Amino acid sequence: MRLCGARAAQLAGAEVETRRRVLLTRLQDPDPGVRTAAARALDRLDALEALPAVLGNLREKRREEWVGLLRSLEGLRDETCLKFALQALAHPAVDVRLAALDLASDFRDWRATAHLARLLGDESPLVRARAAEVLGALGDRRAAAQVAPLLDDPEPQVQAGAAAALGHLGHAPSAPALTALASHPDPGVRAAAVEALGRLAFTNRS
Repeated sequence: MRLCGARAAQLAGAEVETRRRVLLTRLQDPDPGVRTAAARALDRLDALEALPAVLGNLREKRREEWVGLLRSLEGLRDETCLKFALQALAHPAVDVRLAALDLASDFRDWRATAHLARLLGDESPLVRARAAEVLGALGDRRAAAQVAPLLDDPEPQVQAGAAAALGHLGHAPSAPALTALASHPDPGVRAAAVEALGRLAFTNRS
């Protein structure tokens, strides 16, 4: 088993070095767009290599370190990043939960649905609104019934986030509530409701 693990580590190391050589070469590309893309890719490769170390001793990290770490992992597609984002969704600090939502949104992975749905009842309206938005972008229609009650949330930003999400999820049963919100005093809510109404299917179509 140890030999297999060592062999896997060697293969992974060789793959990383191959990627790094290609990216370093493209730093000298005649096209500035390619050079910029190569620089970004190298930054992400460095972040992936450092991931096991930076995730060590999470309990000892301060709130701002959690936020910085989550932000630094945005754009990466490593499975460990998703697991870390889902873990951070339960952090007591609002800004950490918000950063975790942003990282989780990168993956568009339905395994995150249940974790994200728990935040629809969060004490922070910022977190509730962002959780609804991320669920809408995720596209998992199973979440629509959990998002719909937020159309009655006391905070306009949460109502707007829920309306946007339900539009993306195509939740036709929310049409009456969205129609009512189209006359809401808050322009952000009105705009989100109107946009959502334009995305919904008709329930009476065969």
